[in-house]
Amino acid sequence: MLIELEIITSWLTEIFEQAGCPAEEAKLIAVHLVDADASGHPSHGIVRVPRYIDYIKEGTVRPVCAYETLVESGNLRLLDGQFSFGQVLGHEVVKLAEELCEETGLGIIALRNAGHLGRIGGWAELLADKGLVSVHFVTVAGSRIVAPFGGKQARISTAPVAIGVPHQTDNSRTEHFILDFATSRVAEGKILVSQKTGSALPADAMVDGQGQDSQIPATIYGPTATGNVPDPRAGDGAIQTFGQHKGSGLGLACELLAGALTGAGTNAHDRPFCNGMLSIVLDPQKLNTDDHIAAEVSDFIASIRQTAPREAGLPVLIPGDPERAKRAAARQHGVELNQAIADQLNAISADLGIIAPELD
Repeated sequence: MLIELEIITSWLTEIFEQAGCPAEEAKLIAVHLVDADASGHPSHGIVRVPRYIDYIKEGTVRPVCAYETLVESGNLRLLDGQFSFGQVLGHEVVKLAEELCEETGLGIIALRNAGHLGRIGGWAELLADKGLVSVHFVTVAGSRIVAPFGGKQARISTAPVAIGVPHQTDNSRTEHFILDFATSRVAEGKILVSQKTGSALPADAMVDGQGQDSQIPATIYGPTATGNVPDPRAGDGAIQTFGQHKGSGLGLACELLAGALTGAGTNAHDRPFCNGMLSIVLDPQKLNTDDHIAAEVSDFIASIRQTAPREAGLPVLIPGDPERAKRAAARQHGVELNQAIADQLNAISADLGIIAPELD
């Protein structure tokens, strides 16, 4: 079924507010989750709500944001998120990066002990909207669910990377370059969506305990996965990395840069679940000595889009194009809400004393 963006956003906002989040923070969480669905990435969107509510109940995340600045040195900041919601901490990182870039043109923010940060490309988009270039390396401590290249045992996290470069067309349309991907073959959330809805996964999404390719969610969730929030560490297999040794190497780099460097920790040890993120943000105008950057970016993007396609009717895109198209459609038609997920939201609403909206 389709549900309007305003309706689902209001519903999720009320859920998080009744679960203990301040109104403003509840809205930030809801908007970020709904935008993930609207952008074509439901793996990082509404499907996460039951898990987030369980996190609050278990004490895995704080419903009220509290963080501490541990290091304040020149352009460098180290923040301890103290297990607050990642969607709220992400906005703090964006604000801090903008402040640092106003002063010097560069901001480097290391974040540890954050709740799930959601779709990392969302933070690159917000910074690009402010005219800032950004690179983000992320790890998921306490989430050893990906096998390094050549292995069949889980050793690392899905380790996302995002890069954002601002770009506006001649008619002032915003068309930022937003590269955002997990270094795993698929994000764990996509396997969760498959487990809930039966959607197809790549044949080599995972490797089972015998070292064979698998596309069955039970490979990581176990054969008897039950309840709203299956544990991705319960199975005997692991998610594979993308691009064989290349994705694996980048995933390992994320563990080091976003885990070891930030203090979130790597998956060499058992740790409480949290995200670590290293964000490098710069103001391109500080380098724009001859006013060349905007024209160069525009010319380059145009040249890529003008590439002759391999298949007629399937033009060459730049990172960020699919999300823009999906978002435009979602604004008009709403986002898809699977019945199984709707049932979970209804059950959560009943537990919290919320009157859920009527769904067609």
